[in-house]
Amino acid sequence: MHMTDVYNEGAMSLEVENDLIRVNNQLCDFSPDGRFLAVAYQTNLVVKSSKTFDTIHSFVFADIIEVFKWSRNSEYILCANIKKAIIQIYSIYCPEWKFKLTEGSAGLESVYWSPDSKHFLTVSDFNIQISIWSLENRSVTYIQNVKTSFGKLHFSPNGIELAIIVSNEGEDSIEIYKTDTWKLSKKLICGRLSSIDGIHWSPNSELLCIWCSFGNEAKLIIYSSVRERDIGIFCPERIVDTSETGCNYRNELKGIESVTWMPSGQLLAVTGFNEMIVLLNHVTWKPLLQLYLDPVIKENYLNKVYEERVIQPKLSSKNISLYDKHILEEKSERPINVKIGKKNDIDKLSIAKFNVLEFSSCGQYMAINHQLYPTTLWIWNVVEDYLDYLLFENSIVAVKWNPVRAQLFVFCECAHMFEWTPHTATCVSTPRNITVVDGRWHPRGNLLLLCGYNKAIILKIVNKT
Repeated sequence: MHMTDVYNEGAMSLEVENDLIRVNNQLCDFSPDGRFLAVAYQTNLVVKSSKTFDTIHSFVFADIIEVFKWSRNSEYILCANIKKAIIQIYSIYCPEWKFKLTEGSAGLESVYWSPDSKHFLTVSDFNIQISIWSLENRSVTYIQNVKTSFGKLHFSPNGIELAIIVSNEGEDSIEIYKTDTWKLSKKLICGRLSSIDGIHWSPNSELLCIWCSFGNEAKLIIYSSVRERDIGIFCPERIVDTSETGCNYRNELKGIESVTWMPSGQLLAVTGFNEMIVLLNHVTWKPLLQLYLDPVIKENYLNKVYEERVIQPKLSSKNISLYDKHILEEKSERPINVKIGKKNDIDKLSIAKFNVLEFSSCGQYMAINHQLYPTTLWIWNVVEDYLDYLLFENSIVAVKWNPVRAQLFVFCECAHMFEWTPHTATCVSTPRNITVVDGRWHPRGNLLLLCGYNKAIILKIVNKT
């Protein structure tokens, strides 16, 4: 059902495309090709057309759906109940076909699609092993000794290889498997690292970042799968003197928390455990820029600061109170103190980390949020090296870049959402006043699926510029 609600605010016009959709814990998403929308509610899986929102298929799962994932070719949907270790796969084009699996005593921690859409992978409890299941002949292949502290699977973007950190008798290494045969292709010992705490493929699938996170031995190695050797190394403790690169450091990067590639692969962002980000050049692997998340916003004519402000409405003549109005107001005064969050008692012993570190699709901008500053979003123009700041009343729970343009939506677990573009930032009330905790973009960037805890709604984005 198409609704007529239209929101005209800031740099965009939003049109409500459908009625509220009931969902299980935000389980709704567009297919990778953009043709379909899948929605899970209790034991039901419904597939709709993303053009008309008419129901195409309806499936019934064996239990409450806790996880669902589209295959890369948009032909299959995998549903799972993690607690009971039940998996069932449905076909869009052959709805009578089904694949059902109940894992054994090893249990089920997570499940992934293989890039070829012909296999899926299950990770057992405590990462004891990875099982690779074939949809064609129902055979299974196992990978043992997966490092327990690192359960995420890393497929190369081209889908040809799978890299996994394994640990055997206290020694970490990396195993690389070919996804067409699932046979071990390479084993990287990485003797220059005392431990392996993370890996990340480059966008062109040719390079693999491998790093050790903590202490004086923190180190990043760049391995080339084409040359079959290391081609670069980065040590945080050795970058204080950067006169050769022209990057003046006020602080030293402490350890390596994570790395993120620019979509073009020209820059590599490395984060430390002291609220710092370093951008490395993809040729020399030396620092080009650095950003420290300073809790004080100082004078800089390029930087813009947008602060959420609540406008209290006046009582009407009938003594009926209206809703508060929220706006994003650009602030000119400096300095401005960034609000520091309070850590829960449970988290007192943990290290504060980056919640958000994401490049825009064009690669020019990076959205940044840190656990120490839960209500602040930094948007870094890495080409011109300046910042926009978004200061909110509530903690940020999700940010979503438009997949085709420099447009960002921010969600703060409230009945408002916030849009940022390079030209402006605005606040918009959510349809039906739903509390939005996440969003899903259509691949073409023209539809935005707003996800509440148990409901969702779709907006059509019409840009005014």
